[in-house]
Amino acid sequence: MDTTLVYWNPIRRVFLVWAVIVLGGFTLTYWNLAAGPDNINFWWVVVALIGLVYTKKQMPFSDAGLRNIFLTWSLIIAIGIIYSYQVFNSPALLPYSQYLGAYWLVLMALGHAVTGLIDKKKLYVLTVALQIAAAILIVLLMPSMPALFALQYLIAGLVGAVAMILLILYA
Repeated sequence: MDTTLVYWNPIRRVFLVWAVIVLGGFTLTYWNLAAGPDNINFWWVVVALIGLVYTKKQMPFSDAGLRNIFLTWSLIIAIGIIYSYQVFNSPALLPYSQYLGAYWLVLMALGHAVTGLIDKKKLYVLTVALQIAAAILIVLLMPSMPALFALQYLIAGLVGAVAMILLILYA
């Protein structure tokens, strides 16, 4: 049997797809900030749906754990996209738009935490810690480093992708 096929099982392929989506999506967000949030949110909806459809096709829904992981991530993504839209369209939330990359890091960490509870792999503790640490640094450094407003998206993409690559390599 080809060991390459065994290594690149459906779960690792899903991790790879999401690593590409997270890195590519946040990089595109960084480069398209001038286009406005509605344009960015539209593309995130498209990319997230592509990722979720791919994930659904790879995960057997007969496995309750995998089904719960999929549903958890679907909910987290939906909440994140709705909030990302609302933060730019609600005067009360607008001040929080400057921390949107950090917010997504926390959401991704939440997804990793729930997945770790279901999957029972300790590696998720590391992936959660990486994302939370990056989010905290962004929030703490933003007041003294205004360039982080844009750079936080590159940081979110890189840290989120690294978390997925760690899962590919060690989970």
